Amino acid sequence: MANTVLTFPVPLNTSLQVGDVVYYLTENEEIKEIGPCLIITNTTIECSTTGDISELLDTSFIFFGKDNGINTSGLIGYYAEVEFVNETTDYAELFAVNSEIFLSNN
Repeated sequence: MANTVLTFPVPLNTSLQVGDVVYYLTENEEIKEIGPCLIITNTTIECSTTGDISELLDTSFIFFGKDNGINTSGLIGYYAEVEFVNETTDYAELFAVNSEIFLSNN
């Protein structure tokens, strides 16, 4: 299994991680897999070539996908409890409650 190094003229997307699978789009708009990402620098990606890269060009659109088993949405093992209190005697109505949750490396 060979490795393929892809070099870009601009910094890479910061959400790319080692282990993500890298793909490219052919001229016929077919999605082809390059392989899992092994090494990332500011402007290069080294992939373990597991797919067909015969149609990979310098102008090909490159993108990546995350492992759905690892990067899931929803909380596992954590919860929050919130209590809303209205201490006024005036009429009040709660229209909506929202939350935002994200994965953190800290």
